[in-house]
Amino acid sequence: MREYDISYLPRTIIKAYASFPRWQKYLWGTTPKVEKWLLHVDRSSTIQDNDAGIVVTSPHGEDLEFSIKFGFKASNNEVQYESLLIGMKMAHEEEAKHLVAYSDSELVVKQVEDTYEAKEECMIQYL
Repeated sequence: MREYDISYLPRTIIKAYASFPRWQKYLWGTTPKVEKWLLHVDRSSTIQDNDAGIVVTSPHGEDLEFSIKFGFKASNNEVQYESLLIGMKMAHEEEAKHLVAYSDSELVVKQVEDTYEAKEECMIQYL
């Protein structure tokens, strides 16, 4: 069993939605309103480069924007996982209590929410 309560809602465009309320169980009954942080990850992979854009938005609308260039060869899904993990760490460092993550990788979203089974060893390691 995973420690995250994750949900998936298809969007009208190509984006997928996953919610990662890591600390939600600690907030029930103690906080009337949960302040949601947003995480948007997007990747751009070519034969030569693997880049990612990460935006963490505070509940007050302040954006932390990062562009990352990976110095290793990776698949689109690996770059997506790396971006998601880096974004989650950034939000954690900002003391986010409830994080909603957006990703354009249906495979990664569905593996994280346990709808798709991760079969490749590297995908299992990311989970």
